[in-house]
Amino acid sequence: MKKKTIVILGVTLAAVLLILFGMMTYIIFLLTNNGTDRQNLNNGPGWMMGSGMMNSEMIDSGMMHESIESEHDYLVHMIAHHEEAVSSANILKANTQREEMKKFADDIIKTQSAEIEQMKIWLNTWYPNEDHAVDYQPMMRDLTNLQGDALDQAFLQDMIFHHMDAVMMSQQLITSGFDKHSEIIPFAETIRNTQRDEIHMMRNWLVEWF
Repeated sequence: MKKKTIVILGVTLAAVLLILFGMMTYIIFLLTNNGTDRQNLNNGPGWMMGSGMMNSEMIDSGMMHESIESEHDYLVHMIAHHEEAVSSANILKANTQREEMKKFADDIIKTQSAEIEQMKIWLNTWYPNEDHAVDYQPMMRDLTNLQGDALDQAFLQDMIFHHMDAVMMSQQLITSGFDKHSEIIPFAETIRNTQRDEIHMMRNWLVEWF
């Protein structure tokens, strides 16, 4: 009886480890594989867990972020990143028919505009003699000619990966030791946590609406 119990426990543990290994492998694939044409996965529920969101033009342009190398690097990249999100959210707010999307766009505009201003203040205060220019590669497609469901779906698909990029940059700053000022870590944690929650919300909307 005791031997049988041990065998069952061993099999169960092996199954759990196999599942965990598969999940970790899949997450790493999603975060690192920028060469796959994910547009082909947009049909049906294949987008689940963040796959199938970006079109091939975005992938070919290499829009996923390069690793940050300093606190200053984080600030200049995140400012450009936020500015793109605010610009896209303004287009969404003006053209979407869904109240949920209007409110979401408004939240992005207000929150990220305030964060942009804070980061600019820190740059000017902490790094007054450094060049703040950045070679930013856009992540969002052109939304200006889209309307209705096409607009909402494109915005959600692109913004999920846009948010993932901010989450990864913020987590890298938090764990890298690049921080030079005490204010930057809680700031990065707020961006990471807020945008991570919004990713879950956007995924739920894609399932519910499309």
